Amino acid sequence: MGAGCGKGNPSEPDSSETTSKLKARLDELKASLPVSRDLTNNEETAQVLTLASEILASGVDIEEIKKLTYGSDTENPAPPVLLSAVGAAESKLLLKQTGPHHLSCVFAMYGEQNRLRTKAEHENGQDLMTNKVKQLEWLFDGEEGKTWEIIAVDDGCPNNSKELAKDIIEKNKLNNIAILDLKNAWTEKDPFFMQRGLDEACKKSRKGGAIMYGLLYASATRPFYPEAKPKLVMYTDSDLSTDMALCGLLSHGILCKGCSMSMGARYGSEGTFLVKPPDQGAAPHPRSHFEQPNMMKIVLRHYVRVRLLPMLEGIYDTQCAFKCFRAEDLKAITADVQSMGADFDMELLLCALLHYRKAGVAQEKLCSVGGTLFTEDFAESNFMASSDDPDKPYKTYAGMMDALVSMHERFIDQDSAEAAKAKDLVAFCRGMPWETYKKMHDKLNERGQTLFDHPFTLDELKAAAA
Repeated sequence: MGAGCGKGNPSEPDSSETTSKLKARLDELKASLPVSRDLTNNEETAQVLTLASEILASGVDIEEIKKLTYGSDTENPAPPVLLSAVGAAESKLLLKQTGPHHLSCVFAMYGEQNRLRTKAEHENGQDLMTNKVKQLEWLFDGEEGKTWEIIAVDDGCPNNSKELAKDIIEKNKLNNIAILDLKNAWTEKDPFFMQRGLDEACKKSRKGGAIMYGLLYASATRPFYPEAKPKLVMYTDSDLSTDMALCGLLSHGILCKGCSMSMGARYGSEGTFLVKPPDQGAAPHPRSHFEQPNMMKIVLRHYVRVRLLPMLEGIYDTQCAFKCFRAEDLKAITADVQSMGADFDMELLLCALLHYRKAGVAQEKLCSVGGTLFTEDFAESNFMASSDDPDKPYKTYAGMMDALVSMHERFIDQDSAEAAKAKDLVAFCRGMPWETYKKMHDKLNERGQTLFDHPFTLDELKAAAA
């Protein structure tokens, strides 16, 4: 347990009578709450925090509450609003264990002119700035010496998201928010961004540049509190897909579990739930994994990834935009990140893990991963793509095989035992034609439901591709 970390549930010990009352209340909520989740509904979003407070006030052990809500082989999980409340309650309990610290929360604003608004103002409005503030206020309420801020970064939004956000902040008297503009990096000819090809319109940044600008700003800003106070920096998506009240998982992972970084996971492990509105409930692991239309593709990607990049062991959802670092580490971590596009997540993660590996951090202390409930938000996605080519998914994932080989050669010492162990798999994956990939995939897909860590052999893959 890290310095300054206390014990878990501060509530009074629960009794069987208290547990019975809470179980009846949970059953009542299961029957009355919506089956799915509506991120545009402010009442739902507020209800998550109200129910989380009710759960904490009950004094019932959080693990017991999980048993009553997470579902089982014979029972579906509770509705997403209730599951989110359980997650928020656990997060607050974990934050209580940490010592004083400051948390900076970074997200990018591009094309957010609709989600910034309320549902009354736009059909896809999430009132995202106001709700993120409320979630963080609830989480940090009563936590002496623990502070937070939001850093929202505009990276060339043509629809004036930045000014709209400023208006909302002033109108609703929101505190602890800084609005940055990535264009300033171009104006000031910041060497980091100039070397990565940033242009005046920020067109070469698709989220990545904005997040990096926010991370570096947070890491370099002189704190207004004692410098000895730990400073953490996390980044997330701009929408409400992942509740900011879950940030306690991130702080706890670094400050109490002693890991070098922390992150959330949307799928791939116990405690993760995936919600697909408007009519689907929370799918737990492994059901959410098995329901993936690209199930075998992501299994094969993970098989190759964890063998060519062994520092990723235990991390299934590398793209999850819910990652946290110590502020003082960010300059060194980001130094080798080249991408400013949507694929920067993976590169940033690898650069961080490699940085800590070189510092001698043991594998089990590299990264703390916490399960989250993630609600898909397709209505305003800036990264949706469509194609009339039925083979496009095969081509995309086949390309990932070659990209993983390049990452292996960049991030793994080619004279190491790890490189020697992976050389046959590297040779198999390098330059793999998409037709070969498709043949291998379709053959292996015949086996049906397959978990991430299925122990394929290389000979098995070669036979499927033959």
